[in-house]
Formats: sequence, C-alpha cells, structure tokens
Amino acid sequence: DISCDEIVDDRHSENMRPLILLALLPTIGSWAASGGAGRAWSPTRAAASMVLLDPERDAALAVPERANRMLDSFLENFDGHFDNYAQVAANEAAGLAPREGGGHEHIHCVLRHVPLLGASEGAGGHVLASYYFNGNPTFVFRERLYAFEAVASDEQFGACVRMAIYKLREPVTAQLRAAGGLTGYSADDVAFSADADLSPSQRVEGADVFWRRCGDRFEGHMRTESITVISERSGDELVVRDDVALWEDALWVNDRGHDAATGELVYGNMHGVPYKMARVDESHWTVTGDPPPSS
Repeated sequence: DISCDEIVDDRHSENMRPLILLALLPTIGSWAASGGAGRAWSPTRAAASMVLLDPERDAALAVPERANRMLDSFLENFDGHFDNYAQVAANEAAGLAPREGGGHEHIHCVLRHVPLLGASEGAGGHVLASYYFNGNPTFVFRERLYAFEAVASDEQFGACVRMAIYKLREPVTAQLRAAGGLTGYSADDVAFSADADLSPSQRVEGADVFWRRCGDRFEGHMRTESITVISERSGDELVVRDDVALWEDALWVNDRGHDAATGELVYGNMHGVPYKMARVDESHWTVTGDPPPSS
C-alpha cells in the first residue's frame, strides 16, 4: 500500500520565504459476548453469535459505503475557484521568475460540476476543469473533463476516489467559447454526452488519478510515477509527472512535463514545488478578470 505523504502545510502562512520555496521538494509525489443467566449453550446460538460479531464481515460490508462517503466528501471540496497569486507574489519578492528561474506562473483553476447526457445511474460525478494564466479568464491554456468513481478496495491505493481524465472535443470547446467562456457558461449552453465525451479516444490513457483521504486533505497520485504522452502543441513526446492535494480551502498541483528526448523542462516548477492555489470566491479579481488591486 502507498502511505500518505508528509506535506509541509504552509497554506496559512503570511509570507512564503524563498528558503521554504526552494527547500520544499516534491513532497506531493516523491501519506466475545456472554449469554444471559439460565440460557444453555447450543451450536446454533453460538454460530449466530459468531455471524453477528464477525469483524471481518462487518468491515467488508462497510467498505463500499465508506468509499461512497469519501467520494461525496471529495466532490464537495472539488468545486469552485482556486488561484496561486499569493505564491507568485512571494516568488517575485524573492527574485524567482517562472520555469528556469525557479518560480511559478500565475495559474487559476475553476472546477464546475456538469451533467452528462446518457451517464449511467451509478456514475460518480463529472467535473469540467479550466485552467488559465494571469487571472485572465480569456487566457485558457487547458480544459479537461474529469469522471469520478468510488473504489472500495484498489489493490494499490485501498479505498479511494478514481479520477479519469478526458480531453474536450473541439465542438465542446467552441460551444464554451461561444457561451461566454468561463463567466457566461451554463449547463444549458453546452451539452456533454457520455457516449461522445467519455469515449476511449478522448481519454488520457494511464493518467488516472487516485485520491485518498490523508488527515485533513485528499492526496492524488497516478498509478505509476510518470507517463509518456504526445504534446497537443508540439507533437513531441513528454514525460509527465502529476501529484495533487486538495483541502477545503486549497488545491496544490505538482504537474511537471519534460521533453522525453532531451529531458528539458517543458512546464512545471524546476524544483518540484507545487502550484499552491488557494480557494477564492467569485468576487475575486482573478475570477472577474479585473486588474489586480494596486499594492
């Protein structure tokens, strides 16, 4: 079994010092009953007591229910807006530029639960994830559809939530943009279909993330340490590593991609420090697209 990792939780610190940022290496991927008086013993009564008090049987019956509760708890937090502007400001104050400079790009993530036509009755939920740069909702650089299921007893992760990742079809992307992008979207504008949008051709193979409860957070890991994918932009092979953590008030993403041929960093943080996105409400300037407040 994979144990929960020890994550240095500095979500509530006012200042993320450069030493902390440089020292925080990829911690996300690298957490007998007795009868009453006068009652005679009998084999039948003893057998009934053994069934009622069988801890292994009781635990086995409780596992699916526990996994479903885990899924409900996870999806309750896996929704809304998350942004790492505070981390970027701390990087800039420390003289850390993105990528080769050891810092981070300014990334915003918005997660929205969406209905799927034709989804099975037992489907665990579907979330549209949109990622954009610099607090500007028009600068979307990645969109994915996530499909979830509760897993009672995975051979590697135990009780967990499995997240399958799907690329969006071009017609869906066009509908999203025509509907106003991230601010004007509604379920009436874009109709997701289980047959089309969850087809094997849209699934990112090998990239499923398995989320487990670890104390006050959920941790997510892929089945393997890395996978090789074809870049949608360059067509080159990339070696991708992805470890994530979710709290009620934060989403940390340690997503790194290296050129398979040269080993050069294509995206992500060179030190393996996660993108530490804090939950923000819908009035935040990174949600509305307004200019950042003057300091």
